[in-house]
Amino acid sequence: MAASPAGESVLPVGQGAPIRRHFTGAGRPGALLLMAYSVAGFGIAVYLTAVHYSHVPLLCSATGLINCAKVVSSQFSVVPGTNLPITVPGIAFFLVSFSLALAQYLRPFHQGLRQAHFGWACLGLLTVFYLVFVELIELHNICLWCTGVHGLIILTLLTTAWRLTPLDEALTAS
Repeated sequence: MAASPAGESVLPVGQGAPIRRHFTGAGRPGALLLMAYSVAGFGIAVYLTAVHYSHVPLLCSATGLINCAKVVSSQFSVVPGTNLPITVPGIAFFLVSFSLALAQYLRPFHQGLRQAHFGWACLGLLTVFYLVFVELIELHNICLWCTGVHGLIILTLLTTAWRLTPLDEALTAS
């Protein structure tokens, strides 16, 4: 398989024109979208970390099913066996995600970067499953800030999966 100057994979097809393999979400717009998700998630995680350490009230409901204060002050709001808020690994997740998206922006047709980002998003989704379980089953409360982070991770997963899908386009000979 040869690569064109633009970096797409070119597959020879018998005597006819080659097939140029593009990937959905190819190029920079998809990478910019992933960077935007990362910046938003990073911002929320930094806000929740700051609230954790400063002990100021959250900008969120503190009564009923939606009770951010109960969720972020629970025993599940820290990394097990530490005093480190669970939002710190969240900050790290979004920093890595941003780095992978930036690398894809700089190398828009690099399939390995896309696969790595998809794998990273899958790891994030496993964390989301655990944290949603904790909110719904253990605490019987939901944090809207946390739900925002969970949504951004799911959007990251869906976008990275979309960017893995190949589209073959036959090129006509000029």
